[in-house]
Amino acid sequence: MHENGTKEADSMYVAGWDGGGSKTRLVMLDENGREIGSALSGPINPNGTDEAVVKETVQSGLAGMEARFGLGTCAALVIGMAGISNVHAARLVEETVRACGYTGLLALKGDQEISLAGALEGHGAVLISGTGSVLFGRDREGRTFRVGGYGYLIDDPGSGYAIGRDILTAVARAHDGRGPETLLTDAVREKLGTGDIGGMISWLYADGTGKKEIASLSRLLLPAWEAGDRAAEQIAHRAGTDLAEMVLAGWRKTGMEDGELAFSGSILEHYAPVREAVERAVRAVYPGIRMGFPKKDAAFGAARLALEMAMSEKKDRS
Repeated sequence: MHENGTKEADSMYVAGWDGGGSKTRLVMLDENGREIGSALSGPINPNGTDEAVVKETVQSGLAGMEARFGLGTCAALVIGMAGISNVHAARLVEETVRACGYTGLLALKGDQEISLAGALEGHGAVLISGTGSVLFGRDREGRTFRVGGYGYLIDDPGSGYAIGRDILTAVARAHDGRGPETLLTDAVREKLGTGDIGGMISWLYADGTGKKEIASLSRLLLPAWEAGDRAAEQIAHRAGTDLAEMVLAGWRKTGMEDGELAFSGSILEHYAPVREAVERAVRAVYPGIRMGFPKKDAAFGAARLALEMAMSEKKDRS
């Protein structure tokens, strides 16, 4: 486990983990909410991660906390990850944490919850677009709300998967003459190592092709968009409009007129034309919304939730 930070905990501390499919980031805060350390460990996302690897990541993370500050002085630990609704996966993580000797407060949270906790402090929402997409927010009364995030088969608009799928659609339509000729055709052929539409279709329906493989094609969008490709421009606009629709639905259902909107996930962080399309559509309806990137990352958000847990229990005992 790779660690950062030099200050040692004087007494109580809390920890938050952001568990992903390739790595897990850990953040530790003192009782005043100051960051006193961070670390990186392996993957913990139960979707597509072997159980042995999940256990190893949990053990490694806790061993690092033990060596650095001790587990006995960790008052609360919040672990956030996608797939937390998977009961078996949640039980695996919880049992492994307890088997390693941690006895403090423990909570498992969805990745959207810890993203929101890190992104902003007041009312508003975080709009996440990576492989999938979701809007998760908090209204003026502190009640949380969600729009989308129902999975790639029926939802996830404006996501990497949706963009990758739309790129394939644009290539197929161009091949038939139903859509404009596009630079995406050669880009897809080069990416897949195929010379014709038949090869693309064979790749698409092969056993090894899933949502991640289709989402990886989204990387082809920006070069084509920058070259002024009409199909790429249409795809970027559609992605931004679809994501903005989620935001507008969230604000309508809560009755908010202002607040903050934080952009998170690889698509919104790195695809400026998509992000700008979201900003234009949202600003046209709700000019009072302040838009930007998260104030803190999801691991810090998990640690912030852990601190709230610890402070709440301390207050209940007093």
